[in-house]
Amino acid sequence: MQVAAVRVHRTRFSAMREGAAHAVLPVEVITDDGLRGAGEIGLAYGAGGRGAAEILLELARTRLLGRDPFRTEQIQDELRRDTFWGHVPGPILGAAISALDEALWDIKGKALGQPVHVLLGGACRDRLRLYCNGWYRGLGPPDAYARAAKEVQARGFTALKFDPMKLDAEGRAHHVTRHIERWYEDLAVARVEAVRDAVGPAMDIIVELHGNMWPMDSIRFGRRIAHTRPFCMEEVADAEDAGAAREVGLQTGIAIAGGERLSTAGDFRRHFEAKAFSLAQPDMGIAGGFTGVRQIAALAAAHGVYLQPHNCGGPVSTAACVNLSFATPNFLIQEIFPAWPEDDRLDMVDEAFERGIVDGHLPLPTRPGLGVELRPDYLKGCDLLGEVQRD
Repeated sequence: MQVAAVRVHRTRFSAMREGAAHAVLPVEVITDDGLRGAGEIGLAYGAGGRGAAEILLELARTRLLGRDPFRTEQIQDELRRDTFWGHVPGPILGAAISALDEALWDIKGKALGQPVHVLLGGACRDRLRLYCNGWYRGLGPPDAYARAAKEVQARGFTALKFDPMKLDAEGRAHHVTRHIERWYEDLAVARVEAVRDAVGPAMDIIVELHGNMWPMDSIRFGRRIAHTRPFCMEEVADAEDAGAAREVGLQTGIAIAGGERLSTAGDFRRHFEAKAFSLAQPDMGIAGGFTGVRQIAALAAAHGVYLQPHNCGGPVSTAACVNLSFATPNFLIQEIFPAWPEDDRLDMVDEAFERGIVDGHLPLPTRPGLGVELRPDYLKGCDLLGEVQRD
């Protein structure tokens, strides 16, 4: 079996009320005997998606066509070691490598008739605990957050995440840059307190800061919400600043999560050695796919750090996260967006995991590969950014 073709697609979504439109980037890797593997470039938002697509097609043309898709370790090592910039890929080159890796593992699972989690060593649990994200769109006052959080709890979730500074008092997009003004900090604190009062002490609350503040502000804010007993605070400083993340944790007494913008095991090693993270959040679509994130998970375990993969894209990303999380001993909890009311991205695949949530958990996947199939009819409505084929 050899890789015969690779395609990259891009969705056409309208802009969200809270910012620019997402553009999910599904990838197809096709073998000479007709097996199709699915991957996803982990840059559905922000800048860089098209750049990653171009890099992916270049890598596929020069390094992947004609190769045995089962040799994922060798292929990833070459994509990292033999491309010069791949030594420190960053999120753009890292996303290209990751999407290809996911698709190759999907092919392996389909060829063997096994879910990817079986190929990774087998399940470590029978169901996967989830935390709900995306539940607070367009909300302004704290009491609106409280009502929405109660609705999440009523759907069976035992954990949720939100950024209390993402939206202004009217529910419009608002971006904090390093320093947070006092009035806005007061509003954010009130939102966290309202959510805790609404859901009670048993539900876990993850407070997301998106790396927008510097340590002084994150420390002050963390101290003000510490009494609400957050599960953790996420991205409390600049993404590469391990020392700052550690300091925020020490000064607030709150566990720190982060890592969604890091792309290699070496990036994470620096944070683990600095004891910056209690929970590591590699993105499957940036940090090397299954091959790369397995290394990060093992490194995290050696440093006593839990894994909770970052997931904010399309249903292929979710499928990759779910398979890895089931097979990872130090996994703790999985991020999920149960719905995307702004677009139809969940229709991209035949059976999106997002539609199989039961009481805030997902059951063990049984279908081969990633457990989802890209729908050809859906892809026809996307932009085809490029295709490479073996001669």
